[in-house]
Amino acid sequence: MKYAFYILPVILLNTNFCFCQSPKIIDRKMYTSSKSAEAREYFNKGVKYFDEHNYTKAIESYEQALSIDNNFIDAYDNLGLSFRHASNLDSSEYYYQISIRKYPKGTVALRNMGVLEVQRKNFGRATDYYNKALGIDSKDAEAYFGLSRVYSLSNNIPEAIKNGLLAEQYYNETNDPNIGDCYMLLAMMYSVQHDKPKSQKYLALAQGTGMKIEQRYIDLINK
Repeated sequence: MKYAFYILPVILLNTNFCFCQSPKIIDRKMYTSSKSAEAREYFNKGVKYFDEHNYTKAIESYEQALSIDNNFIDAYDNLGLSFRHASNLDSSEYYYQISIRKYPKGTVALRNMGVLEVQRKNFGRATDYYNKALGIDSKDAEAYFGLSRVYSLSNNIPEAIKNGLLAEQYYNETNDPNIGDCYMLLAMMYSVQHDKPKSQKYLALAQGTGMKIEQRYIDLINK
């Protein structure tokens, strides 16, 4: 199982195990929707383009929304997200930091900054951002998940599992669909710890959510 321990950070840095950072449409629960119908229309166009992986158009749409309402926090968050997916990390950070300044009680931009710093391999900074989010909301499942991922990348498996289990608890409390990613991460952590029953248990839970799992990860866990 030394192979699993070696390959785990590679898997986590080079797959979509960023998880959980997805855009939302305005009629779901959000921080600060806009009073402007026109801004909301551009925002939802941005979501549509993002889902189509057309990040250029998504960015243009969110920028249009912000040109109409420059206090539309969710547009800042999704604009930062779109720039990150377009591999423009500096612009992504720029808009996340505006979101943080304008809405310091929010956790989305803090968590997204954690993801961004992981991409930069600044694990200490990522940890700081996730802990700031938990200082605002001590039951933030995504922040615990982010910490679990950071600790796994640092090969601190006990802390990774500890935070992963907290993420699982709070995902379950809110019936959050992102729990599948959490199950998969725990499966990998327990695989590294040579705990095959638990790793297979969490693999089965992840598969039960309907998430797509590459065969190589299944083989690694079942090895």
